[in-house]
Amino acid sequence: MKVKFKKVKSDKIKDSFLTALKEYEELHDYPVTLYQKRVKSSTMQAQPIISLKNIFSGVKRYRIMLGVYVSSSNSLKVEDVPQKVMTGWFAHELGHLVDYLSYSNLGMVRYGLQYVFSNSFKIKAEHEADYIAIKRGFRDEIIATKEWVLNHELVGQRYKNKLNKYYLSIEQVELCNMNEPPFVPIIEK
Repeated sequence: MKVKFKKVKSDKIKDSFLTALKEYEELHDYPVTLYQKRVKSSTMQAQPIISLKNIFSGVKRYRIMLGVYVSSSNSLKVEDVPQKVMTGWFAHELGHLVDYLSYSNLGMVRYGLQYVFSNSFKIKAEHEADYIAIKRGFRDEIIATKEWVLNHELVGQRYKNKLNKYYLSIEQVELCNMNEPPFVPIIEK
């Protein structure tokens, strides 16, 4: 695995990340950086690293931006999140990276624009990241993450609303089994 930790001091965070990454063998050949800093709109963001140097070469590198605090909270530090929850969160973000593998660097630019401007595309992308994590054996961790976010009093309502709007519900995840095709919800327009 080609992992780099940037500004990540917590061993608990590093261990959770490596535990999740072990199950994503297709990512082991790519450089992945976990970079901790203040993130405004989310707790974690999985991103391709696209630069002029690699946009036409096809070389793929990825990073996961990790907030210091859980989104919409100025007092709840990510390092204080329970281990199972943190591992589930990383499993979801690594699911995004697996989803990105089939895109060229230019294709990722288009993907990013669709993600920003199309709610239906965003829902599809977030559901796919969960499905990928579930297929890797992280169903219980994904459920634990959703339950923790939705039930924690220090997590802001805005973040909970975002989770309910774009991501699989706990009930939908419970219907998914690792050895069966995922449950695919019908998205109403």
